[in-house]
Amino acid sequence: MNILESIMYIIQDAIEQGLIWAVMALGIFVSFRILNFADLTAEGSITLGGAISISLISAGVNSYLAIVISLIGGFLAGAITGLLHTKLKIPAILAGIITMTGLFSINLRVMGRASIALKDNNTTIYSFLRSILENAFVAKTLTTLVVVIIIFILIYWFFGTEIGMGLRATGMNPKMARAQGINTNIKIILGLAIANALIALSGGLYAQVQRTANMDAGRGTIVIGLASIILGEVIFGKRSFKNWLISVILGSIIFQAILGIAIRVGLNPNDLKLVQAIIIAIILALPLVQSVNKKIKRTGVGSNA
Repeated sequence: MNILESIMYIIQDAIEQGLIWAVMALGIFVSFRILNFADLTAEGSITLGGAISISLISAGVNSYLAIVISLIGGFLAGAITGLLHTKLKIPAILAGIITMTGLFSINLRVMGRASIALKDNNTTIYSFLRSILENAFVAKTLTTLVVVIIIFILIYWFFGTEIGMGLRATGMNPKMARAQGINTNIKIILGLAIANALIALSGGLYAQVQRTANMDAGRGTIVIGLASIILGEVIFGKRSFKNWLISVILGSIIFQAILGIAIRVGLNPNDLKLVQAIIIAIILALPLVQSVNKKIKRTGVGSNA
């Protein structure tokens, strides 16, 4: 494979995988950026989405309905974390860990074993365009892109409503929000439910495109999502809420491209997780580097003056 073919393969894989993980990154964006809530439920809810989706399709359920039920499963998982935090006063991180731990057993129950795969005659949401278009990449990408656009529009619309603005106020300043008569507990539960619904939806999409679900699907979800968010913010900024959402989506695609390059340079598969951890650490450190550079420039300008 020549260099041009390698570049094209990396770009295609980054777009195809990046769009799916962008839905997950948008979910983590809701919990981490809007609610200011470090929610580890994501590790379990993304696996739950895949488990529900593949199990239902294997049982003969329509693939579109399976995706919707996956989303509902994630919604309930996020709501449980919210209830643990708001009603039982369990710290945010511990609440997420408790739900994530419980989901491990639930996911095993849903699948019946550690992994499950679709048969050749099982159809997914990707089957429709695949039957029309000869190019598998175009068919898969267009299907996922439609889902991402719908999610983008719904998120942008929702957070412009009174309920959505109340949710944003809860994340920015809970005390001020309560002073304005906002029920912050309800908003936290709702926000976490929405976040994990999106994450589970991403898991369902990924499972359908791969035609398999397994218990390892959620490993590293939270850090991959955070890396995508921060990478997008650093490169594209967050001048407006719409721009912020777009930067998260593009950040996810770029992050997948970076991982693709790391794989293509011939790294030992045993070292891939280590390299991935290093890349994520560098990306998460970018805001600090950026702020230091700005401070240096301001100091330099001041001294020259």
